[in-house]
Amino acid sequence: MRSLPVALVLLLGCAEQATDQTAAVEQSLSAAVKHERLQLIRDAAAEMGIYNAALIGGIAVSETQLAHCWKEATYACMGPASPSCGGDPIIAGSADGPCSDEQGGLGMFQFDSGTYAQTLATYGDSILTVEGNTAQAVAFVIARAQLDIDGVTDWATASTWINGVPLEAGDPGTEQWSHFLACRYNGCCSDSSLCNSRADGYRDNALDLYAEMGADFWRTADRCSALPEDGVIDQRTACYVAAGDPRFWHREAGGFNDNREFTLTTRDKAPANYAQWLLRPTRATTYSIEAHITGGTATAASYTIVHAGATDTVVIDQSTADGFVPLGEFALAADGSEYVQLGDNAGADDQHLVVDAVRVTATDAGGDGGGIFGGCSSGGGGGGLGSVLLALLWLRRRRAK
Repeated sequence: MRSLPVALVLLLGCAEQATDQTAAVEQSLSAAVKHERLQLIRDAAAEMGIYNAALIGGIAVSETQLAHCWKEATYACMGPASPSCGGDPIIAGSADGPCSDEQGGLGMFQFDSGTYAQTLATYGDSILTVEGNTAQAVAFVIARAQLDIDGVTDWATASTWINGVPLEAGDPGTEQWSHFLACRYNGCCSDSSLCNSRADGYRDNALDLYAEMGADFWRTADRCSALPEDGVIDQRTACYVAAGDPRFWHREAGGFNDNREFTLTTRDKAPANYAQWLLRPTRATTYSIEAHITGGTATAASYTIVHAGATDTVVIDQSTADGFVPLGEFALAADGSEYVQLGDNAGADDQHLVVDAVRVTATDAGGDGGGIFGGCSSGGGGGGLGSVLLALLWLRRRRAK
């Protein structure tokens, strides 16, 4: 069983003196930098299925006033070099002793597993980027929600809960979120005036961000509104969700467009990490669905297809696959709820489970997805003689009319 404990997050706000420091931050972010940073937070959260990203942005404001780089908040300590800071130091917390001890949390969300080196060993170098820092913050609150929130039992139910938190002061759901953060993210779990004040800060910062940027900016729940024109849904695109701890997702060369991801399999009953390809055709009909698979060693990769009120599972031996592999033909209702899912619970430990593109092709000639000529999509795999025969059959039928 693969396991990696969620490290304790020690934040700038964990001591009263840090609260004073944060309040005195010189906000040096330009409007353009702030917009870009919030856009990165929004999009990184959406990649993981979180569409209420102003809540996540409110955490970053509460911790560092959205500062990610030391030059934006020179009251703090200098952390390691960050790609998101042009190679300059990332912000590091200053409430854990002298900066020379290198004990502070790193980045906007202040992740801390001890020294800087220990934090990097726990989370990897991606924690130094805005996107990686955000992804880990999402994973952290989802993991903690499973411990604290009634009815939240896994990634999917945690995402549903977060996405349903109202952005309205005084709403019970909003208050629950803010006090949850004060306790689990800031270590302030009592009903004291200090803890209530910190909870109010998380709430108000999220509400302010939402109001400042506007509903249209934050809207991502419908970012996957249709199938791509060629029917190919690649990973890390608008119709793809990567769920689970980001530390277990790894990118590598190879596969469709020479870009794929992988995670390691487990024997667990339920998936810890899973990919979803969202199926959003514009019309209901039957579609051929294929998965692009190269370089995997998972011998029992289970693809779950949720479609038209039904759920089907297709098991593929990735170790023998090369290119687009048919999962089958499925009726899609085009109701916005359909998807293909691949989880890491593949019945064995530490096999290489590759996650790549999925191709969706309408089996009739009415368009949507790849259409009848969907096998000719660029990127390798699929097509061949079968597509030619289908095309000739279609032309013969047209001539016979």
